[in-house]
Amino acid sequence: MTEHKIIGSLSQKELVKLYSKYISKPKAEFFKSLGLGAIQGKREGIYIHMLEGIRKNTPPMQLIDCRTSGGVFNLGHGYPKIIEALKRGIEAGLDIGDHHLLSEQRALLAKNLAELMPGGITNTQFCVGGGEAIDLAIKLSRSTTKRKKILSAKTGYHGVTGVALGAGNARFKDAFMWNLPDYQQVTFGDIEEFEKVIDEETACVILETIPATGGILIPEEGYFTRIRELCDELGVIMIADEVQTGLGRTGELWGIYGGLYPHEKIVPDIIVLAKGMSSSVYPIATCSYKSFIGEVFEQDPFIHISTTGGSELGCYVTRTMLDIISAPEFLEHVRKISKEFEKGLLEFKNNPLLQDIIVDVRGRGLMWGMEFPNHRYGVGMTLRMIENGIFADYCGNKEDTIKLMPPLILNSEDVSNIMHRLEKALLSLPKPNKEEK
Repeated sequence: MTEHKIIGSLSQKELVKLYSKYISKPKAEFFKSLGLGAIQGKREGIYIHMLEGIRKNTPPMQLIDCRTSGGVFNLGHGYPKIIEALKRGIEAGLDIGDHHLLSEQRALLAKNLAELMPGGITNTQFCVGGGEAIDLAIKLSRSTTKRKKILSAKTGYHGVTGVALGAGNARFKDAFMWNLPDYQQVTFGDIEEFEKVIDEETACVILETIPATGGILIPEEGYFTRIRELCDELGVIMIADEVQTGLGRTGELWGIYGGLYPHEKIVPDIIVLAKGMSSSVYPIATCSYKSFIGEVFEQDPFIHISTTGGSELGCYVTRTMLDIISAPEFLEHVRKISKEFEKGLLEFKNNPLLQDIIVDVRGRGLMWGMEFPNHRYGVGMTLRMIENGIFADYCGNKEDTIKLMPPLILNSEDVSNIMHRLEKALLSLPKPNKEEK
């Protein structure tokens, strides 16, 4: 049997042509416009190595991953203990598993999650991706409350599947004529506006703790406390979308529970996880909830099924990831490195040479946004970062803001290296003209 080369099986030029022909020519052209017309090759630690140069006749580029695909690569690329767990699982004979049979690995992972979740969130259903998990969260809210109205944020992002898509931004809905009835959106962080629209017809409120695609928005302290109070008063289900803020990203295990503000520990009714749950190697998503929300399954335990959700192999690997990321010393490391990362970004903001360029710097832990005068700077800064060996991009629903979400395994030397490259990228940007200020 012929063994095929896995990485670099064809030239970069040939692979880009195949991508354009069989996947998406518009996407390939867009990547090229951002300086990403190269194919990713070997990945290790915080680095992504491209097969060839970004431009013709240039050496292969090595990029520091400051995007992590929204937290998929929380532990970087090829984390040794994760790879070892994957190999052990395969060698033990684990596979996807049949969802019509009871599962050892799902039971053990669900137990792990219940032990780590804020108090009262005890049950978990497994899904393939974050969109499906959000779908389930909304469906459970409706079945529990017997109401239809869904509240979400205007610039939020909760996936592109059917039920979840209704809670997202217009950009992802309008082309598909997917403006569903009973969905209503408010400005994130505006509690007065929120108070005017939540009522006894509302089934659930679904919000990202820190909207990432929306521009790394940080609400004032007390915002989520008041939302929790209103949900309790009106019998509304509170859903925390922790797909990007969960699993240590803020320096705490959960953004909603102490990660946003140390003394503001909110217990939602449902927490949705994805991205980082994959441990970078096997897609897995979860919808975890308080037991009263799962009453619909007592009537019909097969009313929501997911054939490949909660792969046994994936569950085993994810348990290893949770052991690593929930360890007190690991979270303490994230908090320490986060302070260094924040210090570097704030120095840029206070640099007289950059004060006309940087509008704001905001974030928590290792989740930061840098806002510029307009969307052209978002695209321009993305290009400049790539040229200087940083892989990050602008926020899809707020294109004037760059999103920085590096792996949680950074060390001090890595932070210095990233800041050096960011500084070069920032200083190469043109000053805004009068109309742009």
